[in-house]
Amino acid sequence: MQILQSPQVDVSIRMYTAENLGQIDPGNELTIATWVQLIESTQMDDYICKRAAQNLGKIGRGNKKAIAALEKLLELIYLNDDTRMCIAENLGQIDPGNDGAITTLVQLLESAQVNRDTRRLAARGLGNIGTGNEKAIIALVQILQSKNEDSLIGRLVEESLGQILDNKYQFAVVQTLSGYQQFDDNCYNVLWNCAQNMPYPDFYQAWHQHNFATRAMRSLKKIFSTRII
Repeated sequence: MQILQSPQVDVSIRMYTAENLGQIDPGNELTIATWVQLIESTQMDDYICKRAAQNLGKIGRGNKKAIAALEKLLELIYLNDDTRMCIAENLGQIDPGNDGAITTLVQLLESAQVNRDTRRLAARGLGNIGTGNEKAIIALVQILQSKNEDSLIGRLVEESLGQILDNKYQFAVVQTLSGYQQFDDNCYNVLWNCAQNMPYPDFYQAWHQHNFATRAMRSLKKIFSTRII
């Protein structure tokens, strides 16, 4: 703590000291304050941003200053996609359901300009922080239906849906996928997971509620906005 309070310590030593203090005293306010100060400094680059995000993700759960600092980082336009993905996932860890974190991961997952490795990490990240989040579920189901995705992204999307899909949205997901005519193993696995966790009458109703011509015209967003009684 004395090292962190010294004005003569350079950025590199401050980061190493903050990391070690965070390990032996999780939640230490001076540690969190140090990372927040680094984020707010004029010396920020992708490397420091990622280090700050990863460390705050470990020790800053529920801390308003840490959350605000990471939200501020997401607004920096010069950061690369991999750094933004890292920030978003760690922000979601300390503030579950954070809209900015979910939105960033969805944007990265859906963008054709983002490399596949980062998109794969974004798909996995939504599974880690998007439990019960409608925006995350919609994005993952849309990717699941895409004809142009590689097999690994499809598998990660399936796994993430299995992690975040709760009872509230299972009916809507089954309705949506029932109109999709090109099932692969990932689609089948998502449907199987829903079938295992839904009462059979509910699953049957979701699958047969409307004919193909009608359901093919409906978007997932409309289905999610429909109240099912």
